[in-house]
Amino acid sequence: MLQSDITAASFWVTNPLNYVRRNRAAGGDFYGFWYELKEHPDGPSANSDVCPQGFALGAFEDNKAHSFLNFGLRIFVSTARERPC
Repeated sequence: MLQSDITAASFWVTNPLNYVRRNRAAGGDFYGFWYELKEHPDGPSANSDVCPQGFALGAFEDNKAHSFLNFGLRIFVSTARERPC
């Protein structure tokens, strides 16, 4: 199983260009909002020409997460910030 299958989130975002606004997440074991920015998309959308880690954040506004055992917001990037991809 993938890490994203084992530690579920109410909202799982893999592309930071998304606009995430006015959402509510409550009462889970892991994460309310999880930004998992991989170097390249995998699975059915696999494409080595796309680098989500180099994209700017679209919007994250008026979102709320509470009563999670771990985090309300988790941002996971596994590469250097200066020169992604």
